[in-house]
Amino acid sequence: MEAVAGLVVCAIIKIVVDKAKSCASDRMKWLGGDGVVKALELLESTLCQLRAVAGAVQRRGSPDKSGDLRAWLQQLLDAVYEAHDVLDDFDDSVPPPESSVARLGKRFFGADERVNRLKDVVEKLVAIHAGSQTLLAATETIASASLAREPSGGGSATGPMRHHEDAVFGRDKELREMVSWLAGASGADAKSGSVPVAAIVGLGGMGKTTLAQLLFKDPEVASTFDLKIWVHPAAMDNELELAKQILQSADVDVPDGMKSFHWLQTKLEEKISSSKFLLVIDDVWNREDMEEIGYRNMWSKVLAPLSQGNTTGSKIVVTTRQKIVATSLRAREVYLGDLPANDIWSLFTKYAFGDEDLDKQPPELLAIGRKIAEKLRGSPLAAKAVGQMLEGRRSVTHWTKVLEMDGFDDVSKTLELCYRSLPEHLQPGFAICSLFPKNWRFKRDKLVKIWMALDFIQADSGCGKTRLEDVGSDYFDQLVDRSFFHRQKVGRRRRYYYIHSLMHDLADKVSRFDCLRVEDAKKEIPKTIRHLSVSSDIVMQLKGRCDLKRLRTLLILKNPSYSLDQLPGDLFMELKGLRVLGLEGCNIVRLSEKIVNLKYLRYLALCKSITKLPQAVTKLYRLQTFSSPKGSGLEVPADIVDLKRLRHLDMDTSKITGIGKLVHLQGSVKFHVKNEKGHTLGDLDGMSGLRKELHIKNLDVVKDKEEACQAGINKKEVKVLELEWNSPGTSVPSDAAEVLDGLEPYQHVKKLIIRRYHGNRSPNWLSESLKASDFYIKYLHLINCRKWEVMPPLGQLSCLKVLQLKEMCSVKRISCDFYGTKLTAFPSLEELEFDDLPRWVEWTHEEKNIEVFPKLRKLRLLNCPELIKVPHLPLSVRNVKVKNTGFVSQMKLSSSSPSKASLMISSWALV
Repeated sequence: MEAVAGLVVCAIIKIVVDKAKSCASDRMKWLGGDGVVKALELLESTLCQLRAVAGAVQRRGSPDKSGDLRAWLQQLLDAVYEAHDVLDDFDDSVPPPESSVARLGKRFFGADERVNRLKDVVEKLVAIHAGSQTLLAATETIASASLAREPSGGGSATGPMRHHEDAVFGRDKELREMVSWLAGASGADAKSGSVPVAAIVGLGGMGKTTLAQLLFKDPEVASTFDLKIWVHPAAMDNELELAKQILQSADVDVPDGMKSFHWLQTKLEEKISSSKFLLVIDDVWNREDMEEIGYRNMWSKVLAPLSQGNTTGSKIVVTTRQKIVATSLRAREVYLGDLPANDIWSLFTKYAFGDEDLDKQPPELLAIGRKIAEKLRGSPLAAKAVGQMLEGRRSVTHWTKVLEMDGFDDVSKTLELCYRSLPEHLQPGFAICSLFPKNWRFKRDKLVKIWMALDFIQADSGCGKTRLEDVGSDYFDQLVDRSFFHRQKVGRRRRYYYIHSLMHDLADKVSRFDCLRVEDAKKEIPKTIRHLSVSSDIVMQLKGRCDLKRLRTLLILKNPSYSLDQLPGDLFMELKGLRVLGLEGCNIVRLSEKIVNLKYLRYLALCKSITKLPQAVTKLYRLQTFSSPKGSGLEVPADIVDLKRLRHLDMDTSKITGIGKLVHLQGSVKFHVKNEKGHTLGDLDGMSGLRKELHIKNLDVVKDKEEACQAGINKKEVKVLELEWNSPGTSVPSDAAEVLDGLEPYQHVKKLIIRRYHGNRSPNWLSESLKASDFYIKYLHLINCRKWEVMPPLGQLSCLKVLQLKEMCSVKRISCDFYGTKLTAFPSLEELEFDDLPRWVEWTHEEKNIEVFPKLRKLRLLNCPELIKVPHLPLSVRNVKVKNTGFVSQMKLSSSSPSKASLMISSWALV
C-alpha cells in the first residue's frame, strides 16, 4: 500500500475548512450579508464531506494505479485550491481596489465578483461530492461505515513525544575501534604530507551519522584534538562551496559572496596552523558528473591546507553510502551492516517505551512489538522511526493494525508507513521540504515562515499556543522528535537541521504530484505541480514547460556555474496565485514593477544583488515575510509601512520612517532614534509582538527617563536587546543614567548589549541586588562604556553564561560587590572576558564563604596594562589568554585544583 500521491488531500482540505470558518466570523457576517454566510457554511460542510471521502480513498491505497481515482482527486484538489483563493479574496484586512461603498453596491446588485466566485466554487464542490459516491461504489473502496472514520494520521498525537538523545545499540565494536584510531598515533595510516582518513561506509539508515556524532562527542576523542570541525556537504557542492563550509564550521566568518578559493584556503590554513584537528565530513556522495581522478583532485585541493604546518595526530572521518568515495579518498573503511535482531529490539523499545521498565508493559503488546521489530530488517533508522511513531499510541489494537500493514519489506516503505501515521497537520510541512536539495541546511525559522505563507499552520491546533510562529516551531519540533529532521551543531553555538537521505527520498515520493525540484533542464514538469523549485539556469525556460498560473511556491536555487541576472519579462504576469517567492539563487539587480500582480504573495525573499525595491512591492498587502540578505544596502520605499500584515522584516530597518506602524512585526528591528516623527522611542510602544532582536541606536537624543519609558522595552519579549549611544562623552552622565534606568529590559531577555553608554553608574535595574537576580540574561556585553566606574552585582545573574567587559575606561577595581550576596556567585558563567580596561588595577575576591565561578572554563585578560592583582582561578578553568596585561604572576588555580588541572598552566597563552 502506497501513500496518497501529493500533499495529503485531507490535510489541504482541512486548511481550507479552517479558513472558511474564519471568514464566517461576525465581521464577515456584517460585510457579507446572509447570502455570503450561507455560502460559506455550505462550503465548509461540503469540504468536510469530501474530506471523509478523500480519507477513504487514501485508506484504500494508491490512486496512481486507478486513472479514475487519480482524475477525481486532481479535480477535487483543483476546486479546493480555487476555494482557497476565493477565501483569500474575502480577507477584508487587505485594502480593496475600490471603496467600501462601491463594493456594497456591487454586492447589492449581484455584481461582486468575490461573491459570485464563492458561489461558483461551492457548486463545483457539490458536484464533485455527488460524483464521488458513484466512483467509490464502482471501485468498491470501503463500506459506508468507514466513510465517517478519521483519515489515517488525522488529529493530533495521542500521547506526549519525548525529546530523545540518539540511542545507539550494536555498534560497540566499531565505536571502540574508531576511538582507538582517533585517539592513537597516526602510525601506518599517515601518508607523507597527508592527514589520515577513515570512512564509515554503509547503506542508508545504518547509523553512519549517529556513530560519527558519538565519536565527535566522545570525551577521549574531544580531549585528543584542539579543534573539531563538522561539515555536511550537498552532493553537487564544488570546491568553493566545500571550502566555505569547512571554514564556517571552524567558526571563521566568511564574507557574503566570497568567491576567492585562495582566500578561503589561506584562512583555513591560518585557522588550523599548529592545531591538532578532527574533521568530520558527513554523507559524502560520489560526483557522477566527474571522473574518479577529477573527484579525487577536487577533494585534494579542498583538503590541501589541512596538510600544512604541524598537524601531526590530526584525523579526517567521512561517512558515505558509496565505497568508491572511500577508495577515492584513500581511506581506511569501517563498514556498518544490518543490526542483529536483539539490538534492533533494544533500539525499538528505547523509542517506543523510553526509559520505562519493559517488565511492566503488557505482555501482548511486547509480543506484537517483537514481531514488528523483526520486520525492520536490521535498519536502525526504521527501528527508531517506527518506535517513535508507536510511542504515543500504545494499544494492542493499533499495534496489531501496524503489524498487519504492508510496507515492511524495505526501509523506504517502512518510513512511508511512519509518514502516513503522522498527525495530519504535520504532513504538508514535511512534504514541502522536497523542494530543497539533499543535505540542505534547514533553518527552523525560515521554514516556519514558508509554512505560514502556505497556511500550513493553524493556531488552534491544540498545542496551547496562539502565535503562528510558536505553533509552527512546535510542528517542527514534533517532526524532529519523530526523526523526520535531525539536529546538527556547527561550531560552538550555531545549529542547523537536515533530513536524512532516505527521508528526503520519502518527501520526494509523497509530494511528487504537487511539489517538484528541477535541477536538470531535461526533467519534465507535470501539469499538476503547485510548488516548484528550480536551478537558476532553468528559469528562462519555465514558461513553456510549466503551468505558471497554478504555482503557489517558486524557489530559485543557486547554480554556482550559472548567473541569472534577469527574470523573464512577463513572469510575474503569469504567477498570479503565488504565495511564496524565493529569489535567493538569482543575481538580478532590479525587481520588475509587475510584481504587483502577485496579490496573494505572503513570503518574498530577495537576492543580495537587488539594492532598490520598486514601489509596487508596497501594494503586496498580504505580505507576511520580507527578507533581504545582510549587507545588501537595500533601499525601500517610504510606503513599506503600509504593509500592515508584515510579521517579519528581515533587513536593516534603521532607515525606515514610521516602522512603529507595523504593529504585527514578530522578528527583529533595528531602530534609529531621531527628534522627528516616526523615529521617536514612543513609536516603538505599539510593537508588542517583537520576539527576536531589538537594536536601538542613537540614544543620545533621548532627554530623560520619562521619554525612555515611552518605548515600553520591559513589555517586549525579545531575545536580544542592544542599546547603543553614539560616540562616548557627548551627553551628561547623569542624564544618560536616567535614560538607561527607563530602558529596563524584559525579564527573560537572553542577550543584552550596552554600547557606548555615557553614564557613570549602573542602571537601577542592575545595581539593586534583588532586582538583578530577577533577570534571566545568558549573554551580557558591556562595550565602550567609558565613564561607568563601579560594576553592579552581576554575580547574581543566575543564568549568565558569557560576560564581556570591553573598553571600560573608568573601572579601577572589581571587588566583592561584583559578586553579589548569594552563596554562589556567577553559578552558570562559562566565559569571562576583560578587554581594554586601561585604569583597572585590582581584581579581588575577599569573601571566603561563597563559591565563585564554579563553571568558568574560559578567561581572557586583554589590554589591561595596570592590572597587578587577580584572585585565584577556579579549578574549572581550562583556557586562559592574557595579552598586553601587567603583572600576571599571581594568576593561580584554586588550591583545590586537581593535579591534572595544574598541568594546564603550561599551555595557557601568555602572549
